[in-house]
Amino acid sequence: MIILNKENILSYIHDYVPSITLKEPVTVSMIGDGDLGQDVEGDGYCNFVFRIADSDSSYIVKQSTSTLRRRGKKMDPNRNRKEYEIMKLRSKIVPQYVPELYFMDDENHIFIMEDVSNLKLIRYQLNENHRFPELAKQGAHYLAATHFYTSEFYLSSADYRKLLSDFMNAELRVIMEDGIFLKIFGSDRYDPSCGPEYEAYCKAIRYDEKLQFQRYKLRHLFMSKSETLIHGDFHTSNLFADDENLKVIDMEYTFGAPFSYDLGFIIANLLAQLCSAAFRPFDSGFLRNRHITYVLGLIQSLYTDYIKFFFEYWDKDAKIQYKVTNGYKETLALDILRECFGFAACVNFSRVIGDMDTADFDCIKDNNLRTKAKFLNVDIDRMLFEKWDSYQNIQEVISDFIDLISKHTSR
Repeated sequence: MIILNKENILSYIHDYVPSITLKEPVTVSMIGDGDLGQDVEGDGYCNFVFRIADSDSSYIVKQSTSTLRRRGKKMDPNRNRKEYEIMKLRSKIVPQYVPELYFMDDENHIFIMEDVSNLKLIRYQLNENHRFPELAKQGAHYLAATHFYTSEFYLSSADYRKLLSDFMNAELRVIMEDGIFLKIFGSDRYDPSCGPEYEAYCKAIRYDEKLQFQRYKLRHLFMSKSETLIHGDFHTSNLFADDENLKVIDMEYTFGAPFSYDLGFIIANLLAQLCSAAFRPFDSGFLRNRHITYVLGLIQSLYTDYIKFFFEYWDKDAKIQYKVTNGYKETLALDILRECFGFAACVNFSRVIGDMDTADFDCIKDNNLRTKAKFLNVDIDRMLFEKWDSYQNIQEVISDFIDLISKHTSR
């Protein structure tokens, strides 16, 4: 097996992909090594990812090996083939949101796709208070379409079961099943820069029996409710956008799970952004409130637009037995609402309490303000653990967020 590096990747492309012709000078960068700016880094945790560019064009080359790039854990390298296949499938459903694919090498677990770094990673743009006018609508559209058309509401039972079997993805899904819901990514080292009170509060949430029950209940939902093929890692560092366009990357965590999980994952990131904006410096209170209002609007619209798009596809293409069953749509919409905010709490709590890098908060240089932002964040998680399965509408959730922001910022 060929292992790509900066020295041999151009000869590999020359020998294996003659359809790609590169003109000197050619730039080879490795994503995840800081070769590129943070706005275009993207994936690089599990796989080796390279950007190849000349004066006219650029490409992303992605290779999976039997060992994860970071932490060195053993993993089936065929995950790359599965990612390529799901990208092909999703490009048939929503081609506007999926990078173009050029080449797949099964023997060496390599594929080549469009470089979308003409767009920017939304996480870092949000940190700079940039607002994407189409982000909620586009993100909701991508999820609703890819979810509906890989669900049993649309597919035959046989095709649906085959799809779930083809994308079982047991090795990668256990990272989510255990890392998010049980082991909190294996970290008992709480962010030391936030002090002992923060650690005590995080532990109080983590080991509270009633809240543990809610987390385990959500884990069971995640493991047993296979409604669709989810993206699985739908967060703000896997979305490239500008004011008009969106591209989604890093699809290797695809497997069967609830409709609500991807929504919860992206909302978890937006909660961190919301809490960061409540405390990081702004030029004026007006600008701070405008950004907070924008992020709250993103959270609300992701859900409402998702439901709107999903039921447009339902009305057009769902099986007749579902269409004629009174109350089905309303019940499903409520389930998705409740579950997505339960999953948001699990995902967000697992990211925020430990000492792993969290760009949403690391942009706050004043440690006192950063600590206040993280306290607010875990307090929102606590509230969602307590209330996720009782919400009746999205306005109740947004109102709860506003109340907690007001409570923490007035101290």
